[in-house]
Amino acid sequence: MSIGKDSQALKFYDRGFELLIEILEGEELIDAVDNVIDGLEELLRFDLCCRYLKNLIKLFPNKGLYYDYLAGDIIKSKKGSISEAITLQKKAIELEPANATLIHNLGWIHLEAGNLEEAEIKMKKAIKLRPDYEAAVANMAVINYLKKKKNGGIFLDFLIRQLDRKKLQQLEDEEKYDKLDALCADYNASRMEAFKRTMLDENNYHPHKIANLVKTLHLFLSFADDVMNKTMFLYDELHEIGIDFKPIMHKFIFKHNDIDDEIFNDIYTSLTAFSGFLSQHKLQDKDECEEFVSEIEGMKSELIEKMNRYNEVRHDYSISEEEKEIIREELFEGDHVFPHLW
Repeated sequence: MSIGKDSQALKFYDRGFELLIEILEGEELIDAVDNVIDGLEELLRFDLCCRYLKNLIKLFPNKGLYYDYLAGDIIKSKKGSISEAITLQKKAIELEPANATLIHNLGWIHLEAGNLEEAEIKMKKAIKLRPDYEAAVANMAVINYLKKKKNGGIFLDFLIRQLDRKKLQQLEDEEKYDKLDALCADYNASRMEAFKRTMLDENNYHPHKIANLVKTLHLFLSFADDVMNKTMFLYDELHEIGIDFKPIMHKFIFKHNDIDDEIFNDIYTSLTAFSGFLSQHKLQDKDECEEFVSEIEGMKSELIEKMNRYNEVRHDYSISEEEKEIIREELFEGDHVFPHLW
């Protein structure tokens, strides 16, 4: 599934589910289903989650958990309606009326649909049942944010909200770095989730390819954050990477033993697509986005040549470590030696 061979993958998944149901029962079956559904969701195959969960509900009509899973995957897959998801979630709650997770998830469905009043009612009920429910508390903050907007909004509107630069600057000025890091991480995680959703909606790539691109983008941006060593690294300011893109890539190639043409091209594809996403949602200036893409494209042939050359050297055991260091120094212009750019 992860390399796009759907027809072959489906044969194994179908047979695997048959065996799970045939062999396992009780908590063992639930745990196994959890693992399979989690794996499919990581590959963004929410459509297949729905397929198998519908079968499970037929076999286990009194298991609230499966209605809950199916309701969530219907929303994520866009293969069903909001009303269908709400009906399924209500059935799950009917079977387990005191389950705070199921109630929270109904609130989440309403939040996804922009039904803020209903979402708030369910979130508050979930928190009343479980006062330490962090996800419900976080989603209440999302609801409160959207309620302040003139026309409300849906969860995606929160994910692409504008940066509160005044708050960010205040935290930096006051040297409250823990809170600053947490806020930056929240903004960045929101952008990544919105980017993934946008790519799925546009249908320009197969889901497994989107999953790979998002994973690669997250890996590269996290690496860039580490080596740039900035107080604030916000994905909205992606164009700033362009200034130091070559030394960042030198370090990345040196550090990652498994980098090959596919990963290299995924870095470029994901950065280009993400830059377009930022521009599309007015999170970054269009001209800056275009300049960034042009800058990194201008370095591509040189960097891929260096990567291929170093891959040959890296695995050549006839070359001494001293000789390899001389080659590294020449290829990477000394960038690999230093942990940070500043």
